[in-house]
Amino acid sequence: MSDFASVIERARLAFASVAKIESALTRDPGNVALQVNLAASRKLARKSEEQIRELSEHKRIDICKYRLVSHLDRAFKIGPVSRSLFEYQNLFSQVYDAIKNGVKGRAQVGAEAALESALELAYTYNGSLGFALIAHSDRDFFDGKLDKPIDVLFEITDASNRDSIREVAANYGNSVVKRLYDWSKANLDGQFSTDVQWTRSDGRRIGKFIDNNTLVDIVNLIAAASDEKRAEHHVRGILIGGDLRSGTFHFVVPNGDDYRGSIAASFDNAAVMTLGREYLALISARTKIVYATEKVEVRYELEALWEPSDPKSTAHPTSHE
Repeated sequence: MSDFASVIERARLAFASVAKIESALTRDPGNVALQVNLAASRKLARKSEEQIRELSEHKRIDICKYRLVSHLDRAFKIGPVSRSLFEYQNLFSQVYDAIKNGVKGRAQVGAEAALESALELAYTYNGSLGFALIAHSDRDFFDGKLDKPIDVLFEITDASNRDSIREVAANYGNSVVKRLYDWSKANLDGQFSTDVQWTRSDGRRIGKFIDNNTLVDIVNLIAAASDEKRAEHHVRGILIGGDLRSGTFHFVVPNGDDYRGSIAASFDNAAVMTLGREYLALISARTKIVYATEKVEVRYELEALWEPSDPKSTAHPTSHE
């Protein structure tokens, strides 16, 4: 067993001993022998943690202390606890993947990125319910591969309005916003606040206590936020349906796309719309992505129609986007 693994095992046993003695003291608080043993076990646990921190800098290991604080007067249920840890891993891996490989629209993590950002359970500790997690890192002269992802984890939990949520999406992808929502919702459903403290492999410590109210704000912000983009399509095809009174249209590109939607307010009401006839069309597409659900909604608007021989149509390309 390596020196680091040995220290991890000592820490695991020491914290297990602390928890066991504390439980015994709740039944027999005046037991002096138990109090002495508790002090010794706590000292050994603190010493083991300090050795872990010292060795982690040499072994290039990042340490995350992940503590859940329950707002319910009952024991921790394994379902909510495992979901909290699972979604935190997903969030961390998604951030890592975005930084290494670029932003993604969907919450998917590549196999290599998932492996390189995997967190391992080192030991558990008391104080509500705590988990010591480790991640193996690589460092050059200046930075470790996990330094930036760790910093970003805390940065994105500072989002306080819809604009800041959209900024997270722009910088790191819609996928990271979705993962942030899933993690916050998991803790909210479990009635947890979270205390997350990282010790990076360069020795720098960074941490944050995220209370239940902050998680509520994050969930509500992301649920209400979305990203909408507008694009124009200059296409040649057949007008299958069109009604100025109802404000709807149906336009088909042969062997291509099928557009259904509404007629834009800017459309020329004096225009003649002959069904079954070939036209050049300007169609705008508004694509809305709901961050919390990754649902994509596309709305088409018919902006203009031209006869293929109309000179005005030459100002618009006829390529299909």
